[in-house]
Amino acid sequence: MTRVAITVVTFAALAVALALGVTWFVISEPGQRFEPAVNTLALLAGITGIFAERWAAQRERRQQAIESIESELARNREVLAGAEFSDDAPGGRKLYPRLLHSAVDSAFTSGALSPRKDTELISLLHQWRGEVSSVNRRLELTEMLMFTTASADEADDFNKALRTFMPTVRSHLDEVETYLGAMRSEPSRRITSPLR
Repeated sequence: MTRVAITVVTFAALAVALALGVTWFVISEPGQRFEPAVNTLALLAGITGIFAERWAAQRERRQQAIESIESELARNREVLAGAEFSDDAPGGRKLYPRLLHSAVDSAFTSGALSPRKDTELISLLHQWRGEVSSVNRRLELTEMLMFTTASADEADDFNKALRTFMPTVRSHLDEVETYLGAMRSEPSRRITSPLR
C-alpha cells in the first residue's frame, strides 16, 4: 500500500509539473521559450525514463529466470538419463540422485514471470514443480524401504516399481522443454502447449 501511495504521489507531481511546464512554454514570449522547453523536455524524459527502466528491468529478470529454468531442466534431463533410472540398471540397494526445482521456486518467489503474459508457462511450471516433489518423495520412500528390508528380491521390486513411474516424469519434462523452445523461437506470441 505504501509503495502504491508513493508511486501515485510521484507520478501526480510529475504530471502537474509537466502540465505547468507546457503552460509556461505556451504563454512565454517567443524569444523566452528556451527555458520552459528545456524544463518540459527534462520532465518528459524523467517520466518516460521511469517506465522504460521498469520495463527493461522486468524483461531482464524474466529472461534470467527462464534461462535458469532451462538450465535446471537440462540438469534434470541428465539425472533422468543416468544409469540409476535406466531399464537395465543393476539391482540392489542404492541411493538415487534427486531432481532439482530451485530455479522454478526462485522464478515464482521473485515474481519474474508475468501472471498476465506467462499464464500457461506458470501453469506448466507448477505442474512440473509438483511432479519433481512427488518424484523426490518416492525416491526417499524407495530408499528407505530398500535399506530396511532384508530381502534383495524386495529391493529389486522397489527399483522396478520406481522405474515404471519415470516415463511419466520424462513426458512432463518434454512438455515443459517443448513449450520453452517454442517460446524462445516466437517470444512475442502467446504459445499454446503442444501436448494439451
